[in-house]
Parts: sequence; C-alpha cells; structure tokens
Amino acid sequence: MDVNGKPKQTSHEEFVYPHITRQDLQKNWIGLGAALDWIAQRGQPISEQMFSARDDDAAEKLVEVLADLPPAIAEALVRGAAEDEEGPLLPIPSGIWWRTATSDANDANQLYRLIGTDYDCEWEGAIHGFRVSGYRRVQIRTDFILENWPEHERAIEPPPARHLVAQAEVRRLIEKIVALTPSDLAPLTQREIVDLVRRCIPAAPRDLVRQLCKELRPTSKPGPKGRRNTDRKSRVQELGEKLIAAQLPN
Repeated sequence: MDVNGKPKQTSHEEFVYPHITRQDLQKNWIGLGAALDWIAQRGQPISEQMFSARDDDAAEKLVEVLADLPPAIAEALVRGAAEDEEGPLLPIPSGIWWRTATSDANDANQLYRLIGTDYDCEWEGAIHGFRVSGYRRVQIRTDFILENWPEHERAIEPPPARHLVAQAEVRRLIEKIVALTPSDLAPLTQREIVDLVRRCIPAAPRDLVRQLCKELRPTSKPGPKGRRNTDRKSRVQELGEKLIAAQLPN
C-alpha cells in the first residue's frame, strides 16, 4: 500500500477501483450492475487482469445460484420492468435463469443475456431477450447478495446454500404472515410470529426469526403484556393452520 492507502502499482499492472462499497448496500434493493461489481470486488481494488476474470465469474455464479433456488424464493429476490414497457418493477420469473447467458462463451441457443448496465441507470441492469421480451431496471435483494458474497470474503463461490435458502424462505414466510394477518389481529407480536414461523418451518432458528422480525417490522414488540386474550390465541392458531395448509412445497 502507498501513503494514501492504495495498492502500489508496478509498471505493468493497473488496478480497477470499486464503484460500490459496503455503504452502498444499506438499502433493501441494489441494482444488478452494482451487485455484480460487489461480487467481483467486495469494495476492494483489484488488478485489471483479475477483474476481467472475476467480473465474468460473478455474473455466471449469480445466475447459477438463482437458477438453483426454489422458484418462489428466486422470484422474491429479483425484480425488474418488462423490456418494452414503462410499468412498475415486478418479480422476474424464476424459469428464465437456466436460459440466461452471461457471456459469449455460454450464450449458444439461450433466450436471454444478462447485461450489467441499463439505459436509465448504469448501476441497475438488464436481461435482454432474443425473440422474447426481456427485463430492464433489474434489482436484487441486498441481503441475498451479502449472505452469499460477504464483505470480508473474496471467493466467488458462495457459502453452502442450505442455510441461505432457509433464511430467504423464513423471510418470505414472515412477509406472508404479515400480509395474511386479519386487520383486527394486527400487528402480531414478535413472539406470535416466531411461533407461527416455527409451526411452518420447525428447523428455523428462533434467533434468526427474531432478527428478521426486527428487520421487517422494526417497531414490533416481543410479546403481549397484561391479561391474556384466549380468543386471540385461538385465532392466531387458526392463522397458523391456514399457513401450513397453503405452504408451498420445497
């Protein structure tokens, strides 16, 4: 490092400095281009030679991870607008990932091509379609990016997916619980949400559920105080039964 904290350069080596840092990942969603920059560099400068390889690997690995996820989870993680429309951002169908190319090396007979920039915002991104409509203004859940590609690790290969998929599944279930809660029962307490989640996903760690509750509902309280409402308890149990009956297969 030099006196300014930048890596020393040799006469034959140039460095690529990151455009995206950890501070940029404070929002719930991040553009596709920004996500690829983060996966490749993790907010650190790297040599041009290394960047070229890691940039291609980042796009390929992101598509591979998304293609391996259960459809409902993948669709909760990525959103975009239809390529030929000015409509709102909507979940991108999970079925496109296994038909999406990331470079000239793997685009044979593929219907889509991942592009790390978008016309309106260079840090969003696009999925161009060949003979089919694609998507633009593509954004990805920031927590998904950080879980798979943590700040202090440089590997393009993410950690084992089982825990990560479980966390995404728990997040989606909490969002579903909040959406299905009748208005006269809302808001559910943190304890009620923990119990409901563990009825549907018994292996979900309590600490994880509490953490996600705080992220999704920062004003939620741990549990009720005072005299118990027995009718409320039975209605929450009924909500749990409804959730179990409607639960999607893994």
